[in-house]
Formats: sequence, C-alpha cells, structure tokens
Amino acid sequence: MRLLMLKRATTVLIWAASSFAQQPAASKSLAAAAAERFNFGKSIYVKNEHGSAIPFDVINSDIQGWGRFVMAGLPDKADLIAEVTSTENGGVTVGSKTDYATPDGKPRESSSTSKDLSASSVTLKVFEAKTRRELWTGNERVKSAFKKKAGEDNMVASAEKLFKRFHDYVEPPGR
Repeated sequence: MRLLMLKRATTVLIWAASSFAQQPAASKSLAAAAAERFNFGKSIYVKNEHGSAIPFDVINSDIQGWGRFVMAGLPDKADLIAEVTSTENGGVTVGSKTDYATPDGKPRESSSTSKDLSASSVTLKVFEAKTRRELWTGNERVKSAFKKKAGEDNMVASAEKLFKRFHDYVEPPGR
C-alpha cells in the first residue's frame, strides 16, 4: 500500500516538473504566433483618430523610420491601419444656472465649478484594413505637468513608449 502511494506521488511530481519545464517554450511560441499575425501586412496607413497631433507625429515617424511597413497614402491601399488617439487631461468647467420654479416666484441664480481630474493618454490600435479585425491595441498614460513644454515632452515620451511596445510585439527582442 505504501509502495503504491509512493509510486503515485513520484508520478505526479514527474508530471508536474515536465509540464512546468514546457511553459517557457509555450510562451515563446505565443510571442512568435503573435508576431506572425503581422507577416501578411506589407503596407500601413496611420491616421490621427482623435486628439493632439504630437503623438500622431511621433508614432507616424517611428513607423516610417522602422522600415517594417511601407507607408500607404490612403486606407484603401493599405493592408493594416493604425489609429492614434490621444486625450488631454481634464480642465476646469464653470457653469451658471437660473431657476425660475422657486416657491416665492423669484428667480434664483446659482453657479458651479468642477474640475476633471482625468489623466492624458495615448492609444494605438492596429487592425486589418479589409476585415477591421483588431490585431493589437495599447494605451499609455501621459505624466502630468504644470508647464506646457513639459506636458508636450511627456506626451512624446508616452507615444515613443507605446510605439516601442508595438515594435516589440511585432518583432520580439532577440529574434
């Protein structure tokens, strides 16, 4: 009885060790499979879907300098479409309102202010031009800054970081 339990425990340990040893190979094959999704795409069209031109210009120039894709002038001529979207951080909103339905019949004025605390972000979506099937998407938050120049520099840094993530997805490092 003890011998049977010892054999079963040994079998379970060997099975667990062999399955654990195979996991890095599986993750490498997943990265290779993900990169293969872009093998058919030879041309790309980059468009500024919404927001600032800064992240669009950064990502567009990085894709051109990469040399992996030929830049298409129109979405109809491209195999892939990359959409760049950026949002600005929130601001202050001031509003006023006059309420005429008061119990004493006199108009009552009120004012309010609100501050939107949402952070800026840059998003890149890459999809097939013909089927509109999404192949990759990424989002990068932009560090906030008090000065306009520092904010623009942070937006450039976030766009470059986002492009690097896309680049490393399509062509994993060490390949």
